[in-house]
Amino acid sequence: MSDMRVAIPHRLQAIGWLVVAALAAVSLAHVFTVLRAYDTPEPGTGRIVQTTTSFGLSVFSSENLGAVVLNSARALVLVVFVVWLYLARDNFDRRCDNNVGWRKGWTIGAWFIPLANLVIPYLVVREIFARSSPDRTWTPDRVVSAWWLALIVSLFSYTETTTWSDGTTQVVTPTAVAIVTAAAGIVSAIAGAVLVRRISTWQDGLPAA
Repeated sequence: MSDMRVAIPHRLQAIGWLVVAALAAVSLAHVFTVLRAYDTPEPGTGRIVQTTTSFGLSVFSSENLGAVVLNSARALVLVVFVVWLYLARDNFDRRCDNNVGWRKGWTIGAWFIPLANLVIPYLVVREIFARSSPDRTWTPDRVVSAWWLALIVSLFSYTETTTWSDGTTQVVTPTAVAIVTAAAGIVSAIAGAVLVRRISTWQDGLPAA
């Protein structure tokens, strides 16, 4: 009896909708970051002592309120998406489908390995997408590629830090950069919602065994 309970596939619809809701929250957070980019703090007085720039890929930062809001939304997405992804991958084992290359552990660990997390999560999701599709001989996974590319662009961070002689420090993200990364983040959220809904619907439509 216990073996039969273990073999029952997970239903993905409920957790899938939680992921979609979290992605919607990220989209709103990106809009908020753009609005914050227009709200430039007051400059200091006296001469400018130092001006520096910083750029790269950043998931979490705390440079301003907009970043804090976006960080919170991203953390929520990461948690629910990884749970959903793990369950989706586990369903193949529960159906005794041994044709999936990436093991379940990669649905979690891939996100936390430096440099590898720029590629492996995409490969894991792409394979789950392809294997979940009713037509496994040819699967248009462009939505997965669009999701991942837009996500990487949305993580780009560029700030300009100015320090005045009175001790005032101003850290700003240029509005153009904020708009581009926010647009990419919204595109990524939409594509992510589409792939989550597709995989959830495909897998829940399969027979239990």
